[in-house]
Formats: sequence, C-alpha cells, structure tokens
Amino acid sequence: MQFKLSLVAASLLATLTLTGCNDDSSSTPTTPDVENPSPETGNPDTGKPDTGNPTPVTTGQFIDAKVQGLDYVIGTKAAQTDAEGNYELGAENGTISFYIGGKDGLLIGSVSGRAVTTPFEAAGTYERSINLARLLLTINEHNDDSTIIIPSLIKDNPSADIQAALAKITLDDGYFKKSVETLLTLLDSKTLVTAADAQKHMQASLNPEQLQRGSEEVLTQWAKGSNQIIIHRSANLRVKNSSDETFKTVIHQDQQNGKYIGGLSLMNYKLTDDQFTILAGSNDSTIEKTSTLPSFVYEMTNEAKVSTENKMEPWSEIETMGSPYACMAAKNCSESLLTQANLEYIERQDGDHKQKEAQSGTYDPVTQVYTQIRSKEYLDGDYTGRISESIEFFYPVTDAKTDRFVDFTGTWTTKETRPDCTNVAVSKMVFNDKGLILTGNEFKPTPENKCNTITIQDTQLTPYSELAKIDFWWFGINKAGISLATLDQLNTTVRWNDKDTGETTDNFKINRFSYIPAGKAWDQGLLIRDTLNDSGNKIATITMKKS
Repeated sequence: MQFKLSLVAASLLATLTLTGCNDDSSSTPTTPDVENPSPETGNPDTGKPDTGNPTPVTTGQFIDAKVQGLDYVIGTKAAQTDAEGNYELGAENGTISFYIGGKDGLLIGSVSGRAVTTPFEAAGTYERSINLARLLLTINEHNDDSTIIIPSLIKDNPSADIQAALAKITLDDGYFKKSVETLLTLLDSKTLVTAADAQKHMQASLNPEQLQRGSEEVLTQWAKGSNQIIIHRSANLRVKNSSDETFKTVIHQDQQNGKYIGGLSLMNYKLTDDQFTILAGSNDSTIEKTSTLPSFVYEMTNEAKVSTENKMEPWSEIETMGSPYACMAAKNCSESLLTQANLEYIERQDGDHKQKEAQSGTYDPVTQVYTQIRSKEYLDGDYTGRISESIEFFYPVTDAKTDRFVDFTGTWTTKETRPDCTNVAVSKMVFNDKGLILTGNEFKPTPENKCNTITIQDTQLTPYSELAKIDFWWFGINKAGISLATLDQLNTTVRWNDKDTGETTDNFKINRFSYIPAGKAWDQGLLIRDTLNDSGNKIATITMKKS
C-alpha cells in the first residue's frame, strides 16, 4: 500500500541533480481534487466537522517531569507553573505561550489550552523538542530529575545578561549547543545533557500507563463508519543516509527564474463503515534529489504518482498501522488514545522494510488537528541506516471540496536574533487584504558593526504578489485566498533569491519555517523562520506571533 511508505517509498527510486525550471518534477503544491477549495479559517460556523462539546479544561500541566517556575502568558495574565507543573487556563481556555525567563527570555512556543503540554507540543519538531528537554534537564535546580525546577537566577527577576543569553538560544540544528553556552556559563557552567538521556527521560515521563494526556470522550468524527473526510498533510524535515553522516535539511521549494518549483504530499481519506478509502487526488510519493549544497537535500512531490481514482483498503489492514490509523479503525477513538508518545525506537514492519521509529502524536481538541512528530530509521534493504525526521498533520473537514488554512490577516509581532549578537530587532507585521505593512527595527549589518540595527523607514504596503516572490512563497498559491497557508506549507524549507531589482548578482538564501497551529482559527501558534547559508549555518532567526 503506497501511503504506508510515506517518508521514502518513492524518495530513493532516483537520485537526480536539480537543474533549472525544465526539471520534470516542477509542480505546485498538491491540493484536494476540487476546483476551488473553500477555506475554514476562524469562523466556527463555516462548516467545520461537529466535534461535540469537549469538557472545558481550566488547569493544565507542563510535563518533562513536572516543570516548576516555567513562565507562561494567557491573555493578559502572566504567571509561572507551580510545584506540580500546573498552569491556570481560566474559563476562556485560550492560547497559552511558554517562556523560560519571562517575555524577554526564550519563547518556547504557543499552544491551545490543554490538560497536558510536553516539549513536543510546545517546541514543534522532533529536534526542537529533544533540545528543549535537554535544556530543561540541564538547568534543573532539583536534586534529581523527578521534578524540574527552573533556577532562581532565571525565574526570579532574571538579570539583563540572563535574559539576553536566553533570547539568543535556538533549539534547532547544530547551533543549539553553541547557543546555550553563555547561559550555562552564567549558571556556573553546567554540562549540557545529551540527546539520548533527554529522550530516555521523556519516555519515562510520558509513559501512558502513568500519564493520561487528554479526554476519553469519544471523537465520533475520527471513527470508522463516520463517513468523515480526513486530510493528511506532511513534510519531511531532515535526513541522513547513514549513521556516520550529519543530518541534511530537506528543501521543499526552490526559486528558479523567478518561479518556485517543488511540491508537498497530500492524502485525503474517507472513513466509511466498510472500508478505509483513499480519495482521488492523493499523493505522498516523493523524489529525493541531490544538491550541490553540502547540508541540504531536495525532496519534491512526484506528480506522476497522483491517484486518479479512489482506492479502498480493508480496516483490518489499517488497524495494524499504529496511530492515528489504529484509532480511526476503532469505535472509541479519543483524545487520550490519539495522544501518545513512544520514544524507545520500537521495531516494526513497514511494507517490505524493517524499521524502528520514535514518535509523539497529539490531538488538540481546540484546533481539531492531530499532529505527529517522528524519527524513523531503516534497518534493512537499500536504505539501511537512513534516518528521517518528519511532521504530519491530520484533520477533519466537512467534505472533499473543503480545506482549512492559517490566515495571516492581522498583526504579528516579530523578533529577530542573530548568532553572536546580543541585541534583538523587534518589529510589527500588519497583513491586510492586499499585503504587508512593516514597522519597527531590523538588522542592517555594516563593515564596522555586524549587529547594527536600523529603524524601518519605508512603511508602504508590500503586496502579496511581491511577498510570494521571496520566502513567503505560499501567498497566492492557495485558491481559497491570497493570504492563506496550509500547515505543511508553514513547515517547509525554501531556497530563494534575495536579489534586488536591477541587480545582476544572485543572492540566494535558504529559509526554514516551523509552525504548530493553536487556537480555533489555527493562527495563534509560533512561526519560526531560520535563515541559513549554503553550508547550513544559521544567519538569523525570526519568531512571529499573531496578536
């Protein structure tokens, strides 16, 4: 069954060189098999699936062990988690943002109000989540790791030096270890916990036999026989082909001759009583292509593999595939059953291949999205030793002609940091129905000062058509609206040309995006945009949070 091999079933059938806009894999992102999918963004009356009325949650808990002293903001309220890791959501059950060291410290992420938040929900990707766990365990003031206590130097009126050290931390890639050095020195040079130890600790903390991470109320729309349409979007984030290689970031879109080429996988399912149906227009087949850039690899959708007709699979086959498919195959699928973590690299058979994988899956009753983050290693065959990390989103829609999006319209606060710079550039991005107005500060390096910032003088509107030519490639792509983006589009890496009008010299940059939806309209999450050079080294990080 093709869709079972969603990471690399077709990826390594060919290793080609990306060559210009005549490449036969040029494509636009795959969309459902309809002419004009209608958006479902922010209005509860736009036809979203009926999920019933989940029991309100007024208190939540942050767990990588119980974390005490973690700063959080919900609405106008700012507080810290207590000795049990608890946080107060209040009656509104709104979006909650987590920080280490207050609002001027490290912003971890923003999530919908929920009973339990772990590093996986807060940080987003597998890599970021493990690194967050490493950081929390390293700075722990408790005498053992049964509880994590944020140090007094951080949680009790942190100094300007502490806050500056926290603000420059990045949880991604090889720069993470370097980015925490200043903080650990200020905390008496603590030794950074290894990724393996952090993963082992989280596996024990998130053991489903000891920790229930959601309601047991049945999610009828996720069960077989519901006739529900489920959309499945995914993006492979980084790969390495052997244990002695370093990870390479996956580039999904490449700008050539002023036009992006590439594509993302999309699967559409229908949960009938008799069978699991893969709808026409689905495609999760990709072709991996070599890159002249040492730290990157291209992965594009194989347009030749788009299905032209529905394909039925027996439920007996689906129930063996693990979460969330096993939950769909049951009549009692719930948030509790969907929200599971297994970080012990359990061996399993995937088609013709033996593999081991670690994964965390979470259902958010506010967004109605199931998010799965996983690391997978192949144990035999041509792909032996290959490890890939991915993010996947599953969500119900009312019918096959409908999709859901993040609408950028509104005001976003942005913060830009750069390696080896202690200052932060803060700006406002206001998106309206025509484009963007930017105000505030931005980095403008000079030969004398690489950390120089300036006040933005040009506050004229930049239309979406111009934004789409740079790294905001998704604007105008989705037929339902010019300001919209899908969840997989917000988790891509793009290569684009920052050459000004009239310039003859190319100025290619690589931007990597990460986003987990939060809030009813999906637009309250934290969008992280890293700019990388050709060697994969980080030039800048911008975080974007909608007001």
